[in-house]
Amino acid sequence: MRAVTAAEMREIDRRTIEEFGIPSYELMEKAGKAVAEETAKLAGPQPKKILILAGKGNNGGDGLVVARYLHEKGYKVEVLLFSEGKKLKADPARNFVANAKLSIPCRVVGEHFAWETVPQLFGEFDVIIDALFGVGLNKDLTEPYLGLIQRVNQSGLKVVSVDIPSGLDADTGKVWGACVKADLTVTMGLPKKGFYEGEGPRVTGRIEVADIGIPKELINAFV
Repeated sequence: MRAVTAAEMREIDRRTIEEFGIPSYELMEKAGKAVAEETAKLAGPQPKKILILAGKGNNGGDGLVVARYLHEKGYKVEVLLFSEGKKLKADPARNFVANAKLSIPCRVVGEHFAWETVPQLFGEFDVIIDALFGVGLNKDLTEPYLGLIQRVNQSGLKVVSVDIPSGLDADTGKVWGACVKADLTVTMGLPKKGFYEGEGPRVTGRIEVADIGIPKELINAFV
C-alpha cells in the first residue's frame, strides 16, 4: 500500500464525496468508530479514563465521534474542545450537538476552561486522544499549542493520534514546532508519506490504517 500526500488524500476524499455520493459525515462517523475500536484495544480492560483533545477542524470532529463510541463502550470520557461550539464546521458541529445530548462532558478551552489548567487534568486519565490537527497543517505552531503538546508528551500517558500526530507534516515528516509523540496512530484510508520521512518514524508509534468506506477504486489507484 503506497503512502499518499495530503493533497492526494484530499482529492481522494473529494472524489469519495462528490463522485461516489458518500456523505462527509458518514466518513467522519466511520473514522471515529475505527479510532474508538483501536483505542479500546490499547486501553485494555475497563475501567479506563480517556481524555480527548479536539481541535476546531474535521480532525476534531473525528475526535468527537471517538468520544461517543468510547462512551457507549462504558469508558469515562471527557472532551477538551479547542474551539467554541458555534465556530465549528458543519460535521463537527453535528457531532458536538449529538455528544451534548448524551451528556458527554465537554469543556471549551479558552472560553469556559483556562489553557493553563489543561495539563493539570492529565493525572486524572489513562489515555489521551490527540485530535487537534490533521494533515492540512502547514505552518509552525505557536503558544499555547506548543506548550500543550510538550505537556502531552511529558504526561507518561498512552497517546492515540487521529489520522496523524498533531504537529507532523503529512508530506515530509517535518515537525511544525512541536509534535505529539503517539503510541498509536490510526490513519484514514491510506498511510501518509510523512509517517516514513523525517521525524515521522519517531512520533507515529504503531500505525493502523482504518477502512472508512472510501471506494476500493480510489484506494487501488494508490496501491
